[in-house]
Amino acid sequence: MKDRETIAQLARGVRGPLNILATAGTPPVAELEKLGVARVSVGSGPMRATLGLLARIARQLHEEGSYSLMTEGAMIYADANRLFTR
Repeated sequence: MKDRETIAQLARGVRGPLNILATAGTPPVAELEKLGVARVSVGSGPMRATLGLLARIARQLHEEGSYSLMTEGAMIYADANRLFTR
């Protein structure tokens, strides 16, 4: 659901909180909130984005022999390890 007017109509007409799945072209969270959306879900989006990045890294490594897509913006080891500590 991406159409702002339809989202606003649903938010007004649905008895209960309206949930929207974020996809390409979905309005930003702040705008959805103004339209009356209670919750925005990302679904499988983060995993598909990760797989897309992985494919681009593999292509770059294969075609160019470089790996800047893997190293630029990557989480450092210490931060990654902290995700698994209490």
